[in-house]
Amino acid sequence: MPGTMKLLLVLLFLQVTPGESREVTGYIGENATLLSGADLNRTLSTINWSIYTNNTYIATLSKGTIQLEWFDRYKGRLSLNNSSGDLTIRNLTSNDAMQYNVGLTDTERHNSAHKIDLKVKQRLQKPTIDTASRHAAAGSCWWQLNCSSTDTVNDLFWHTETPSVTFISETHPKGGFAVIVAFLNSTENKAEFRCTSIRNRENSRESASSVVTLKCGDDESNPRMYYLVLFVLGFFLGVALTCLVIYRREIYKLHKNINF
Repeated sequence: MPGTMKLLLVLLFLQVTPGESREVTGYIGENATLLSGADLNRTLSTINWSIYTNNTYIATLSKGTIQLEWFDRYKGRLSLNNSSGDLTIRNLTSNDAMQYNVGLTDTERHNSAHKIDLKVKQRLQKPTIDTASRHAAAGSCWWQLNCSSTDTVNDLFWHTETPSVTFISETHPKGGFAVIVAFLNSTENKAEFRCTSIRNRENSRESASSVVTLKCGDDESNPRMYYLVLFVLGFFLGVALTCLVIYRREIYKLHKNINF
């Protein structure tokens, strides 16, 4: 048989599929599944997931056995689907962002290879809320609520659906900080305040919220602790005054002895 005919027969037998590249986005601390691109109508016999240009293995299937302990950094974080060839990486870190390679062989000796570029991003973090109150007459009170975000955001704003709350002033600075001053007219009812941060992406909008529930009197200290603090301060003040009197008396005696 001519050599050219043999080569054609080998190529038809192996049915090699050229590689394809696709992009997947994951988020720090979450899971990401890398699709192998396998034909689900075929039964996979070999799966090789690798990284780097030297094809360092991280997950494989060979002779019915799955091996996930190839690379220390991924130990305990990988899952391999032996039917689809899909690889799941749990608890993503920024170091997981790279290109992943997968080589597949099915029971009919059909080979295929694909490349997946994993992008790892940080989700918008919940804003931080700080509160301070000032008492008013007849059981009412003022609350100042400060909301800040460590992320770069497009908007940051306050919201409440509590009917007993009257807003006095509110700001919407774009620099990751928002303040609201509210008036509560009851010590019995609680008011819920929600601060929301928004970040615009290229084709989407991401938001995160923090909630605080307050009422008049929430920031009052324990009366026993209040009186204990007063006692301690009074004691040390009394000791200081006593030492000062004794010191001045000794200085007076010293000057008197020198004059005589």
